[in-house]
Amino acid sequence: MKRSITVLMFVFLAGLILAPLASAHKVTIFAWAEGDTVYTESKFSGGKRVIDGKVEVFDPAGTLLLDGQTNDKGEFSFKAPRISDLKIVLTAGMGHQSSWTLSAAELGGESAAPVPPAPAAETPDVSAPPAVASGLTAEEIEAIVARQLEQKIHPLTRMVAAAQDKGPSVSDVIGGIGYIIGLVGLGAYMRYRKDGRA
Repeated sequence: MKRSITVLMFVFLAGLILAPLASAHKVTIFAWAEGDTVYTESKFSGGKRVIDGKVEVFDPAGTLLLDGQTNDKGEFSFKAPRISDLKIVLTAGMGHQSSWTLSAAELGGESAAPVPPAPAAETPDVSAPPAVASGLTAEEIEAIVARQLEQKIHPLTRMVAAAQDKGPSVSDVIGGIGYIIGLVGLGAYMRYRKDGRA
């Protein structure tokens, strides 16, 4: 009987000690859109990339639109099948799963209506130097600006993904150690009490 309680206590404590290791393998997926292409990055909480993880893309109704696998860098990209909210689900094996919802607005849909320009006030005829004609249309300028913005924003999206992947804090570690010490103390107290009766 005494031996079975000791074994049971050891198994219980081992379970408590090993349980935090399960959260050490938490998996995350981060997605963003550039134009009509959606990019994803997937990694475990320690920063290790998810290789050959299954990525599935669903519409708001839950219909599977497409699926694929992450590459050696934990990345997967695809052309958005439609402009709607997309739920991107990563399955990294052994029950590790995470999801990210990309809104239709991020894909370029449901953008705010442009503000109509204010009526031009009449200005007196002032001889000013003529504006230099660039030869570019408004659409071409818009495309150039959008391309430049995407290049500048791409590193920021990676930084946001990295910031979301926080490990345990110092207070979490100290709290866990205190919890374990408390359980060991409880076990020692119970054992002392049992030995005192015998």
